[in-house]
Amino acid sequence: MSSPKGGVGKTTITRGLLVRAAQVGIPAVGVDFDPQLGLMKWAHQREKTRQSFPDFARVEVRQASLDAWQTALREAATDVRLVIADTPPGVEAHMTSMLGLLRASRYVIIPTGYTSDDLTSVMPWLHEMGRLRIHAAAALNRVLRRTKAFQAARMRLIKVGHVMPLEVPLLEDIHVYAEQGLSVLDVAKASGAEVFEALWDHTARELDL
Repeated sequence: MSSPKGGVGKTTITRGLLVRAAQVGIPAVGVDFDPQLGLMKWAHQREKTRQSFPDFARVEVRQASLDAWQTALREAATDVRLVIADTPPGVEAHMTSMLGLLRASRYVIIPTGYTSDDLTSVMPWLHEMGRLRIHAAAALNRVLRRTKAFQAARMRLIKVGHVMPLEVPLLEDIHVYAEQGLSVLDVAKASGAEVFEALWDHTARELDL
């Protein structure tokens, strides 16, 4: 996950992909490179929840410094098929390390909202991924599909790079369950579960999993 803009859903999408990987039996680990450690804190809360409800799939997350990305990936990939990296916003502060990590990645998801501020930050980054021949796609998050702004944003993104064929809608359930270390994929009939299943299906195909 990479985006120069904060608050666009990197950690949200990472959580969903890690949970789905565990549910379908793909050994995976998340690496939290963000100093705010949002993914790591979620994983700790998930383990607390699993003490009472052990049927929830176990998800492994590690924290690491972005400047030590090579060591972090090498250690994380020892016993798993998939490593998902959650990176910090503000890519300029660690540009060399960030580009090294992204070049080593098989698929880079660039979450974004559809406001003007979101697109102003994300579109140049998406374009840069194409220029560097890094396999990447934008993922629209927290969208209201019927709005003109969403449709316009999608067309603007398509002009500069690849866009994932589905988007994450604005749904309360996605954030409510996160407080317990869960995902909508953990909860029967939760709104948005089918979207994250499809996000996983798309990502798994891109990675030949």
